[in-house]
Amino acid sequence: MAQAFAAILGASVTSAACWGAGTLAIRWSGAKLSRVETFPLAFVLGASCVHLAVFTVMAAKIAYKPVWWFLLGGLLAAGVWKRPKRPKFGGSWGIAASELWWLIPFAAIFAVFSVLYLANAWAPEISPDGAGYHLTIVAKYLRAHGFERIGTNMYAGLSEGVEMLYEPAFAIGRHSAAALLHFAFLITLAWAMFAYGMRIGKPWVGAAAALIMYVSPVVGRDGTTAYIDVATGAIVFAVFYWLEIWDEQRAARLLVPIGLLAGYAYAAKYTAFVMLPYAMLFVAWRARRIRLAMIVAACAALMIAPWMIKDWIYLHNPVAPLASQWFPNPYVHVLAEQQWAEFLRRYDMANLWALPWQVTIDGGKTQGIVGPVFLLAPLALLALRYREGRRLILPGLLLLAAYFGNIGTRFLIPCLPFFALGIALALANWKIPLAALVTIQAVMSWPAVLPLYANQYLWRIETFPWEAALRIIPQEEYLRRNLNHYDVVRMIEENVPAGERVFSLTGFAESYTSRDILSGTEAALNNTLNDILFTGWMPDYQPERMFVFHFPEKSVNRIRLLQTAQAERFKQWNVHELRFFDRGVEVARRPEWRLKAWPNPFEIQLAFDNNPATRWRSWQTASPGMYIEVDFGRAENVDEVRMETSPDNPWPIQLQVQQMDAGRWVTLADRFDERQIRPSDSMRRAASYELPAHGIHYLLVQEHDWGEDDYNDDPHAWGLSVVARCPNGTLFWVKP
Repeated sequence: MAQAFAAILGASVTSAACWGAGTLAIRWSGAKLSRVETFPLAFVLGASCVHLAVFTVMAAKIAYKPVWWFLLGGLLAAGVWKRPKRPKFGGSWGIAASELWWLIPFAAIFAVFSVLYLANAWAPEISPDGAGYHLTIVAKYLRAHGFERIGTNMYAGLSEGVEMLYEPAFAIGRHSAAALLHFAFLITLAWAMFAYGMRIGKPWVGAAAALIMYVSPVVGRDGTTAYIDVATGAIVFAVFYWLEIWDEQRAARLLVPIGLLAGYAYAAKYTAFVMLPYAMLFVAWRARRIRLAMIVAACAALMIAPWMIKDWIYLHNPVAPLASQWFPNPYVHVLAEQQWAEFLRRYDMANLWALPWQVTIDGGKTQGIVGPVFLLAPLALLALRYREGRRLILPGLLLLAAYFGNIGTRFLIPCLPFFALGIALALANWKIPLAALVTIQAVMSWPAVLPLYANQYLWRIETFPWEAALRIIPQEEYLRRNLNHYDVVRMIEENVPAGERVFSLTGFAESYTSRDILSGTEAALNNTLNDILFTGWMPDYQPERMFVFHFPEKSVNRIRLLQTAQAERFKQWNVHELRFFDRGVEVARRPEWRLKAWPNPFEIQLAFDNNPATRWRSWQTASPGMYIEVDFGRAENVDEVRMETSPDNPWPIQLQVQQMDAGRWVTLADRFDERQIRPSDSMRRAASYELPAHGIHYLLVQEHDWGEDDYNDDPHAWGLSVVARCPNGTLFWVKP
């Protein structure tokens, strides 16, 4: 029960601090709000301010529990002390009491789903990304008491506006506190949608739209985990809502919350940045004054700039992990980013025309569904006959356009409030069909009904884990039963000494271990180590070819290999070793040599380390103009260059060796002979040697990892010894 209480406490105190900060901000703004809309707008606005305060604490590296209690308690106390005795505007917009009777069955549906959601949010966190990278990064920062460079997890470069709220919640109540805080955002979003219906004089529209969104299977699953999509949805809807308030009241101070929230949308998720230009254009259009739009931009910059500065300082890229081609850095490979982005745009779907069916009915490919009712989204066009409908459509379409960068179903969540309100508004004059639509969405979204029509692998809520929520079932037992590869987590925690790093070929729920895990796909170093280990057992990755350039003996100071051909997409140029000879004798490598390469200058040493298992790779599609350059630091006689490469090197690729002469490069040889060479018998040992060289002494091989059998069948050949085994993996110690 102590764990359950701590989780509720962490989420409650953080939520209360958000409300307190928001109450102060609303009081300062002078906004005239109703009782219904005050809480949701205060909560989200306050969350933006608390996020900035937490960012400051993390940047100052003073993230200790007393600091969290002082910060959260102070904001809550200030909010209670300074809150208005009653809202500035307390009316109900002239809505007859008879109209509110329609809300009773809606409230009943809301209550039933809320109990289900609460149990799932309160239970130990088992979501893939929540227990994975979201809370892993939160936990790493807390252990460091502030920000630190995390160059082995590209997700640490993303803006983490919602995760900043998870920091104090997690510090108090661990994983479930973060999930419960996200659930608070879900309640807030539904409340805000209902309040908007009240504002436009159609409470049944707001209630119906809120429920259509609220009971959506992907919303329910996402909003009860330590994800961030529902929170992002609440933030972007709050931007829209504050714009409507400003347009009605036209108080200049209202531009401040609009700007803060628009900037916070970027801080929550890069794709939500579209709300900033929307807000600026809306203000400029309605006020006919660019200066007012600039106020919005300036306030947004307060939320955006800290994240860009952090990424620039730690990762040399203000929009990490994106745009690595424009901001070269040693933490993210350009090709890895491009392949990741291409997958996110398609999810291995052969035909995107199937996307509407996938995200509403099936969900097998896109990992969730929004519910069948959203097939009626085109009905929202009928809402264009209302002023409110015309206001809703543009932000919805902007967010939908951003969605196509990642077509996973949960990335539709920020769009759903706008489309749900559009559908409900289109049926505003037909209350019975609207109520039927809500009922259909609720029934079709119930956990027991979903398997009757949706894909069996759908990401959804499956149970009502109230015993786990209250910790009647111990947390450890629940995690062993329900969290994939939790036995791997315990094996690492029990067998790896504190402070040691573990290289894992694939990821798992890393937030449940305090050890530093490097997953093979999550950063440039990880990619490279993965590639080296693959080289140990995959013939296509091993140096079986040698390109030999012959030319008359020359005395040169600098020499360059130049790529002159365009390869097929994603085919890389790679070099295991580059050697220079004079009359059959290799030119000895010296510390004075200065090595350059473009692209990927950060790993060029791999082509000069005498390890056949390592290789420099361009990590971009091979194209004309790429080069490797060596400055010998003095004149060297050279008549032959040998480049060792692997079968997966693009072919035909023609290379040139060039010499600097009077300030320009001249060609020495534009042809080469190809020879077959035999890889070393100790290739596996040469590959594993690189792990200790990077301070990694443990290797985790999980079930179904590539090469699993090779590591397990002959660990001696790899220089490995078994530390521990569990049903889902083997932990090896790597000999230095």
